[in-house]
Amino acid sequence: MKDLRRRLEKVRADAREFALMSQLATDVEKRELFKRLADELALEALELELIVKQKGQSDPGDQHEVVEFKSSFQKKRG
Repeated sequence: MKDLRRRLEKVRADAREFALMSQLATDVEKRELFKRLADELALEALELELIVKQKGQSDPGDQHEVVEFKSSFQKKRG
């Protein structure tokens, strides 16, 4: 279970990094690529968090930084 927690924290950190890279990128294609990668990793983090919680190993006192997620579908609609 500790491996899952470590993986979860790594995925969250990577998602934050890609989100930041997306904001800082000057090239439009790179900005979109980094945003897509951040979104994919944010989804993976959510899935991992659900698994960890289902296993009963989550600590209610844990505070996690949230990475904003907007799917491509949501962006196109409004």
